[in-house]
Amino acid sequence: MTDRRRSLLNAAVEQIAANGARGLRIEQVARAAGVSTALIYHHFGDRTTLLISALEHIGDRATAYTTPAIGTGRDMLFQVLVDEIQDDPTIRTNSAAWGELRDTAIFDEALRPTITRLTQRWVYDIAEIVRAGHADATIAAGHDPEVLGVRLSMLVEGVSARWLTAQLSTPAAREHLAALISAVLDGPNDPDPKAMT
Repeated sequence: MTDRRRSLLNAAVEQIAANGARGLRIEQVARAAGVSTALIYHHFGDRTTLLISALEHIGDRATAYTTPAIGTGRDMLFQVLVDEIQDDPTIRTNSAAWGELRDTAIFDEALRPTITRLTQRWVYDIAEIVRAGHADATIAAGHDPEVLGVRLSMLVEGVSARWLTAQLSTPAAREHLAALISAVLDGPNDPDPKAMT
């Protein structure tokens, strides 16, 4: 990705996080990026493509702060999930824009395939860490990796929404999230995943 395109996407994500996606106008993004609207149209073609590209950019940015360090599978899982909540402006912006675009997809079907694909990628990444936890016996083998991926990603999104709306401070959100992850991991084994669809 070129530096120019990255800066345009950063501006779009910041505008979505600050003002929402449903009323987002190309002119707002251009003004925030300090460029002409023609340049935004040149790079993205239309508003929908800009929103889809912003979603992809959010996913790419999240990789920078959710890549686990070496440790047990359980430790890596906690690190990846709890690090979704930090007092870093980029992380807060990313989380707010993701939530806004996820909610906008309720009304804008064009966003749904990208939200679905990125969520599935997140679930897959969590499932891979769960498999590492199975291998080192720090996560019970009775927990299906994909089921945990779905549950834990939903859990993070719920706690994140409370954090972003200032119902929870960052330390409290991280503490609650860690406790909830422990409860899920230490709870009963999962039923047959086929029975859950």
